[in-house]
Amino acid sequence: MAHQSPYLKAALLTLAIALIGFFFISQLDSLRVNELRNSVNALSYQSESERFLFTYSQVMGGGANELCGYVSKTTQIKEDKAYALSEKIRYYEQSNIVNAEYETIKDEYYLSNAALYLNMRSTAKYCGSSPYTTILFFYRVKQDCPECRAQGGVLDNLRKKYPNMRVFAFPNDTDHEFINVFLRRHNVTAVPSLVIDDSTVLQGLTDEGKLSAYLARQS
Repeated sequence: MAHQSPYLKAALLTLAIALIGFFFISQLDSLRVNELRNSVNALSYQSESERFLFTYSQVMGGGANELCGYVSKTTQIKEDKAYALSEKIRYYEQSNIVNAEYETIKDEYYLSNAALYLNMRSTAKYCGSSPYTTILFFYRVKQDCPECRAQGGVLDNLRKKYPNMRVFAFPNDTDHEFINVFLRRHNVTAVPSLVIDDSTVLQGLTDEGKLSAYLARQS
């Protein structure tokens, strides 16, 4: 039996190392989840605060110029944070091993992003105009969609050329009613699809040149 003890020790050592590794990985995943949840909560708070200001102005009257100026200044900051957060969620989820909370976080992010989009459209109506061009980008998540990835790349490139372009991305194959409302409003039946300023609908993969032409007319 004595000659087996080195193998037993090696096995126990390997198990101990694996458990330690699993512990540190789980801790890292938990830290990342908490970071994402705090970021989503902050985005939701900002959207709710802005909606409150709109409601206050409509109910109490006055202050439209002040409100529109405030919203215009803060919109870019919020959208940039939302875009950065979507990239971080995607990166963290790809490297996630043990944490199962990412689906909930993504659902909360989609809702916050939808609220941000509605606030921006409200600004355009309430203030009479908007310096921003909004784009709804619908893609697929439950099945592979190479065209959706290609469309995302086109939008990333155009963000650098059109700093006033604001993209709000949503999966079309979920059960979220607030996303389905957008899909039904614009009769979106294919992915990828784009909706520019709540009016122009482009279904299927749209190349950079064609999309640039639309954006140039909006600017």
